[in-house]
Amino acid sequence: MKYSFRAFLASQWDPVPLVKDDLSGRTVLVVGANTGLGLEAAKHFASMGPKHLILACRSLKKGEAAATAIKSATGFDGVVVRIVDLAVFSSVIAFAEAFEKEFGQLDIHVYNAATAVDLYDQTVDGWEST
Repeated sequence: MKYSFRAFLASQWDPVPLVKDDLSGRTVLVVGANTGLGLEAAKHFASMGPKHLILACRSLKKGEAAATAIKSATGFDGVVVRIVDLAVFSSVIAFAEAFEKEFGQLDIHVYNAATAVDLYDQTVDGWEST
């Protein structure tokens, strides 16, 4: 469907229908869940009552603040915060191994983490940081 520019701009204020489903027994992982879209997605998943809702964040303090916000917004008490730094491969491997041991199965994964920098920089593993 094609929109005129004016119709496109007007459509940005249309409500987006949110799907609700029963997620009991499911494990949900949201990477980058401490702010923005990741936090809002995690709140929505929490409202559907999954068995586990894991917030994967770089900062424990920010992750715990997000977990508190989710609990107060939804009443869901099963939020788990785990630390992972996607720019460090050893952190990703450790996270994946711990996840597999603790939770086993992954049913829903939202990969929302990103950074934007204006200068070239390398990770500790030698890859470009963006």
